[in-house]
Amino acid sequence: MKWTSWLICFVLIFLGGFCGIDLYRKVTAESYIRGSINIENRFTMESFNYCSTSVIFYHDIYDGTTNYTFEIDLKPVEDFNGQKNKYQVVLNGYIMTDAIINAGSVFTQLYMDFYDISGNIVCNSKLDISIKFFSNKTTLTMVTAGHINAGYLEQYFDDNGIRLFVNELKGI
Repeated sequence: MKWTSWLICFVLIFLGGFCGIDLYRKVTAESYIRGSINIENRFTMESFNYCSTSVIFYHDIYDGTTNYTFEIDLKPVEDFNGQKNKYQVVLNGYIMTDAIINAGSVFTQLYMDFYDISGNIVCNSKLDISIKFFSNKTTLTMVTAGHINAGYLEQYFDDNGIRLFVNELKGI
């Protein structure tokens, strides 16, 4: 009986050691990969919309023009096709009726008059808006001529924000 007790204790200690070693291996295990895993995080939009509280134009002194530009890269838009579908461009609630819509781009011009408190026009500004839909990004570019126009437009967008949408017209 004494020998069997010793034998049972020895077997239990031996099994406990193997279980401990196995547990240690599982806890400290490292994974490995054969080959490569390519996980591509890609975010897209179904329709174009850009909203912001301000727009800051910059002047590139090296291009030799008086143009002031605002440009931003945004998420790509899925399945934009200006040849197959009909779209409507809306800026701050106003429908841009003269928008030129191509297969992968939109171009429109905004003419805006600014008045003083007496009702006199102090600035006539023209803003060229271009949206280009690439496979990996969407680029919004707004260009105006002269620092006076840029200043008035910046103040307008600071006061009112900018809400630019390109909506697909369904059923037309």
